[in-house]
Order: sequence, then structure tokens, then C-alpha cells
Amino acid sequence: MSTVNVYMPAYEAKQEHIQPAVESVLAQSFEDWTLLVQDDRSQHEPVKDHISEYLCDARITYRRNENNVGIGPNWNACLDFGDAPYIAYLFHDDLWKPQYLEKAVAVLDAHADVGFVSLGHSYLKEGDVVDTAIYGEVEHFIEKHITPGAHNGQELLLWWADQGLRPNIIGEPSFVVLRRELMEKVGKFHETMPQFLDSEYWIRCLLRTNWYYLNQDLGSFRVHPSAASAQNAMAGRGAFDRFDCFQMLIPQLPKEKRGEAKQAFAKAFDGMVAKFFEKKKSGKKVSTKGSSGMKKFAMRHPLMVGRAIFRNLKNSIDS
Repeated sequence: MSTVNVYMPAYEAKQEHIQPAVESVLAQSFEDWTLLVQDDRSQHEPVKDHISEYLCDARITYRRNENNVGIGPNWNACLDFGDAPYIAYLFHDDLWKPQYLEKAVAVLDAHADVGFVSLGHSYLKEGDVVDTAIYGEVEHFIEKHITPGAHNGQELLLWWADQGLRPNIIGEPSFVVLRRELMEKVGKFHETMPQFLDSEYWIRCLLRTNWYYLNQDLGSFRVHPSAASAQNAMAGRGAFDRFDCFQMLIPQLPKEKRGEAKQAFAKAFDGMVAKFFEKKKSGKKVSTKGSSGMKKFAMRHPLMVGRAIFRNLKNSIDS
């Protein structure tokens, strides 16, 4: 049994992306790992051919789904492979520095009460990505507000809720290492949530365990136009996932904390509506993509939506 199962969900992985990703695993100073490349039935990129030279290493396995299942289901499909105590995801276009696994394992070995650890990383931008400013904003927010070291899970979660559950303070799955026993308790990733499924999972983790932040640059998250996050942002998918997370979170909090979370929920939604009116007022184009999510959310929360729109209309008229 290895110490770490590394899972690499892949879909239409370009050779120039997936080969460096696999090589970054092979270059790890901590060598007690297995790597599974889980191909979500790519049609245009021969993923297996791209990594064929690495499959002679007994630690590396390639699997291909019978059907294209999507992001969340493909992440979940990895979980039946291996039984290592630690699990690390690495997306097919991201990179780890050689000490990544060594540092993560050391933290989890030293802190029995910590269920998962996040590792610092940089952003590798390439191509014509519409909006990359958000990544700098996330880095600045974490540097300002998140101290390195261990954090009480529920206390951190309540603070994060007060920030509107944004930005993603835990980070992308490529830079989070988890205990298998935690994932078995928390369950699988949300399979129909397009954009916020990692943050939704971190919320469930924080309800059960403590978290550790290792503030060292140990990898690169690649930002490019064909990445799933960029595609979802352009299409407006997942715009209301964050508010669904609030709905999931509130009933699971201690009763004395639910009122604070409800207020944070309303404040976050008001903020989103305010941004919508600011864009309209300034004459900026407001995308209607993803509007089906807005309609569904409005049907589930008509009073909240109505009040938020009324308040922002009134503020717009007054100003």
C-alpha cells in the first residue's frame, strides 16, 4: 500500500499540458505514491498516447470512462482506485514542485487533528483568458487574511461564511491533500454543480475537521482558455452555486450560529445583485448566459430575491 494516491482527472488533455503534469509527479522527492490518470472519454486528444512513455512505471495507471460523465463524476470515479491513507488530486494541466508531497505528508503526519492541508502555489497564465485579475485578488486576500498553520474548522467556516464564502480560501483541488478517512466520512463531490464543487466540498470538510495552510509556493495552477474554470466562467455556469452552499451549510451549523450564517447569506446575495445594477448603470454589457440558474434560484427564494432587487432599485433611484 502506498502512502498517497494521486488522482489526475483528465479530459481533452493536451500533450503539452499532461506530460509536464505527470513528470512533476515523477519528480517528487517523496516517492511512495501511485498515480491514476482517469480519462473522461476524451474524443479529440489521445490521452493514453500522450502518457504512454510513463506507463512502464508500475506506479502509474491509465483508465478511460465508458461514457463522458463530466467533472464531478470523473473526480468521484477516481476514488475507488487505491487505499492509501492520503489522497491528492492533480489536474492534468497543473504542476507540482518536487517537495509538494513531502511537505503535505509531513503536515498530516504531524497533526492528527488536521484532516486536510492546502499548499501555496502560483498561477501560470497562458493564452487569451478573459479575466485573470481574480487570481491576483485571491492571492492578495489569502495573504492578508489567512495565517499559515492550523485552523479550527468550524471557526474558519463561520468566518468564511461572513465573507460570503468567497474567494475560495482553501484552494483548487490540485493543491489540497486530504486524509482518505475524512473523504469517506464527507462523501463524494457534488456531481451536478459546475463551478463551485470544490468549495462546496471544503465546506463539508470544515464541518468535520481542522485545516492547515502551508504558505509555500509548491506548484502552479495553469490558467488558459480551454480550462474548465475558464469555460464555466465565460458561460456563466455556476453563478448561484455559492448560494446553494449556504442553504446546505446553515442547517448543519449549531443553532446559535445559524442566525449569523443567514445574515451572511442575505448580505452575499445583496452584494451580487448590487454588482448587477452597477454594471447596468455604467452601461456595461451584462451577460444573460446562465440565466436558467438565476430563474431556478428565484423560484426557490422569491422573498430574498424580491427584497434584494427592491433595495438595490431604491438605492439606484436615490443615487
